Amino acid sequence: MTATSEAGVQANPYALDAIIKASETFSIVASQDIVDVRGLKLWGKGQAVSTALQQRLLERKLQKPLEACLEAEDGVTLEHLHEQLTQWLDSAAPLVAVVKPSALGLLARVRQLPLHSVAQLLLTTALATRPHTLPHALQGMALAGAMAASQRPALDLNLAMLGGLLHDVGEVYIQPLYLDQHHGLDLMGYKHLVVHPRVAQFLLQSTTDYPADLCHAIGEHHERMDGSGYPARISGTQISPLGRLLAVMEVTLGITRNHTAPLTRASFALRVLPGEFDARFTHLICNAAMAAAEPFEVGAGMPGGEHPLAALARWFQDMQGLGLMLRQQGVSDAALHIIDLALARVTRQRVAWNALGAWGLSHAQLTPRDKVELDLAAGELRQRQRELQRECLLLAERLPPNERNSISPLWEELLASVNVQSEYAPKAVQTA
Repeated sequence: MTATSEAGVQANPYALDAIIKASETFSIVASQDIVDVRGLKLWGKGQAVSTALQQRLLERKLQKPLEACLEAEDGVTLEHLHEQLTQWLDSAAPLVAVVKPSALGLLARVRQLPLHSVAQLLLTTALATRPHTLPHALQGMALAGAMAASQRPALDLNLAMLGGLLHDVGEVYIQPLYLDQHHGLDLMGYKHLVVHPRVAQFLLQSTTDYPADLCHAIGEHHERMDGSGYPARISGTQISPLGRLLAVMEVTLGITRNHTAPLTRASFALRVLPGEFDARFTHLICNAAMAAAEPFEVGAGMPGGEHPLAALARWFQDMQGLGLMLRQQGVSDAALHIIDLALARVTRQRVAWNALGAWGLSHAQLTPRDKVELDLAAGELRQRQRELQRECLLLAERLPPNERNSISPLWEELLASVNVQSEYAPKAVQTA
């Protein structure tokens, strides 16, 4: 994000680089004179952005944020969004079935959205430099709008659609190396990635006239009702209603992007841990999944190997033992808090997975639906533990080295415990 101090505003180098690259495809010009803190004009109003401006901005601090001084004359406009939404609604994408009942209202509303020049600039920059992110934003706009319209009384449609459209604009300000690596993301990458909701929130608050509620909700779109999200790890009613809606939207978009049986997977992920997401906003996806009855691949055999929950139970016992030992040694409350957090989170997960009721059944006793749920549960278990490991590692960075080293082996064991192969490798097609 653009850094601000009493001495002026420094342009974010990653965003600046992306804007310059976008100017090679789209017309991006100065909407006002760009002036440094000493009053020296660096670029005149109406001048097109170029690499010459980039070098000047890297060397100077500005009187105003750069984003407030630029505008995209083409690229992502309301007409462009309407055209792209129309094409998507005519496609066979799985989420279209969720959005269809609200399609006419969304199409009518999209042309009336207040698309601030800063928002248009960042969306256009994303379109030019990371084009795959615009369909994500467009679908987020549609899904968030449909979810808002499904409430009785309906939530503010403009705010929901803008929240879905703009929720990831903070990614423009992150080192590109750390983007698009959600699988196998290391701790350094995670530390950079988790700030993007807050970057977007502060940026929109400081450079646009959008309502504070919208900016705040965008900052919450990765938070979870049970406190397991980021960046602030808030929970329950600390998260705004629109923030809770955007959290459901974000998870649904991520799951439905690449997988088979996407609606089935999204529905399962949203309800497998009660209290993780606001049920008011999950019902639309869950109902659509039931109606779709998607085919789902599950294995016909039950190969040997340690049961995923058995490995997790062993890790749980080790963590309990370590916690007891460290308490006796008088370690800091911060270290004990991390251990207690991990134990509480895994306890909830074990209860949720055991509640499926199929873990202890023999292969002959399992129905096709049981196999689907077990396959989904194994994948969700691995994902939750990866997230928990990164969260605990990040918290542990604040500990003294000796305390951090004493608990670090358990995070490696945690990941090992969930890298057990699913009992049902994809082999045959069953109907969920």
